[in-house]
Amino acid sequence: MTSKRTKLRAYFVKFLGFSTLLSVLLGFVVAYVVFVKLNVLSNDMLSDLESLSKMGEFFGGIVGPIWALAGVILFYLALIYQRKELELQREELFETRKIMDSQSQTIEIQQFENTFFKLLEFHLAASSRIESQEAGNGFEVMYKAFTKAVNDTKKRRKKDGSSEILDEEAFETCFRQVYDSYRNTISHYMESYKSLIYLVAEKSKDPNFYINIIKPHLTEQEVLLQFYYLITYNKDEKFKEIVESYGLFERLNFRSVQAIDRLHLDELKKTAYQPTKLATAEKEEKTEG
Repeated sequence: MTSKRTKLRAYFVKFLGFSTLLSVLLGFVVAYVVFVKLNVLSNDMLSDLESLSKMGEFFGGIVGPIWALAGVILFYLALIYQRKELELQREELFETRKIMDSQSQTIEIQQFENTFFKLLEFHLAASSRIESQEAGNGFEVMYKAFTKAVNDTKKRRKKDGSSEILDEEAFETCFRQVYDSYRNTISHYMESYKSLIYLVAEKSKDPNFYINIIKPHLTEQEVLLQFYYLITYNKDEKFKEIVESYGLFERLNFRSVQAIDRLHLDELKKTAYQPTKLATAEKEEKTEG
C-alpha cells in the first residue's frame, strides 16, 4: 500500500513539473506573439497611449496569470521536496536512534555480565572455602549435624513422652545451633549467593539464561543447605518468591529432606523444584489466570 502511494506521488510530482514547464513556455509564446504583433503595428498606433495601454492590459491579463500559476506550482513543488527531505531526515534520525539504542543495550548487557560473573566468582570462592574444610565438605558436615540435632530432639521428646513431631520453633532451634557453628563462612556464602540471585532476577533481560548458568555450579549439599536456610532460618519472602519463580531447588535431593521431615517440602510451591523454564512458564500462567 505504501509503495503504491509512493509511485502515485512520484507521478503527481512529474505532472506538476511538466505543467510548470508548459505554463512558462505558454507565457513566452503569448509574449512572443504579442511583440510580433506590436512590430507590425503602425507608428501611429504605437504612439497612441490608449492603444498601448490596451496592449499592456492584454499582455498582463494573459501572460501574468499563466506565470502566476507556474509560480504557485513551483511553490507547491518546493513544499513537496521540503516535506520529502524532512521525512528522510526523520528516517535517518530514527535509524540513528535505533543504532544508539542497540549500542546502549549492548553496553548495558556487558556491564551486567561483568557484575554477574564477578559475583559468580565470589560465590564459587566462598563455596570452595566451605567444601575444603579440615573436617571435610562443610555443606555435608553441616547437613549431617543438622540431621543429628533433629533426631536427638525427637528422641529426647519421645523419652519425655512428648510428640516426636517437631514444630517450626524446634526446627529453627536445631538449624540455628548448627548454623552458628559455621556462621563466619556460611553467612558470607549465603549473602554472596543471594546477591547473585537478586542481580539476575532484577537486572537481567533473560533471567532463565543466567539462572541456568548458576545451577550447574551448585552441589547437592549446597542446595540442601540453601533449602533449610530459607525454610527454617532466614524466611526471606522475596528470596522465596524468586526460588519458586525460577526453580532454584530443581537439584534438591528429596530423600535427604524427607529423612528429616517431608512436610517442609510443602512449604514451597512445586515450581521451586521444577526446571527453570517450566517453573517460569507455570508461574506466568498462574499470574495471567
